[in-house]
Amino acid sequence: MIQLSHITKSFRSGRGQVKAIADVTLSVDTGRFAAIEGVSGSGKSTLLHCIGGLETPDRGEVFCFGTSIYRLTAAKLSLFQRRHLGFIFQRGNLLSYLTVAENIGLPLTLNGIAGTARAKRIEALLADIDLKPAAMALPHELSGGEIQRVSVARAIAHHPKLLLADEPTASLDTATGQRVVQLMRDLGKDYGCTIIMATHDRDIADTADPVIGLKDGQVVTDS
Repeated sequence: MIQLSHITKSFRSGRGQVKAIADVTLSVDTGRFAAIEGVSGSGKSTLLHCIGGLETPDRGEVFCFGTSIYRLTAAKLSLFQRRHLGFIFQRGNLLSYLTVAENIGLPLTLNGIAGTARAKRIEALLADIDLKPAAMALPHELSGGEIQRVSVARAIAHHPKLLLADEPTASLDTATGQRVVQLMRDLGKDYGCTIIMATHDRDIADTADPVIGLKDGQVVTDS
């Protein structure tokens, strides 16, 4: 289970102190596909980053499967992220100098998975995302939808417990975005992964359970 207790996060800007997240408490059961839904500037990405250890909250606690991640040392948090978390970003964030297969294999390498086991895992994921012919392609040779499919495969390659997706369909057309989200759901189900996705797309958010509505950094709906 993912549990957030009284998470608050503020930033300094030219307008002074801006409160991005205001006293958010919520939970997501293990194995769920959850969506954090809201307009741009509502705090979705900041909340997602707090869940994944990318942004340290000013106060509050985040428990990932029983571990209070902000009580870990920096080194232990990094190890926890590497082993148990997968991230998908809005524009994929693939490494431009690595091939599709190498990008997918990166988290395997970081977790000490090499040789035949690594090769078989990459091959299986290339089949899952229907991109076997593009194994040796570089990211600039891919379409936007293909980049996001590779991003999903890379994020789930090391069997993470938690997959966090930050606006993964924002730069895609509707049909491609829906295919990417379905791929996330299918792979998450196959590998027993809890998924939390930030999105401003109501149609995509409505396919999740639960849907966590966010406005001005506060939870306004949780269904």
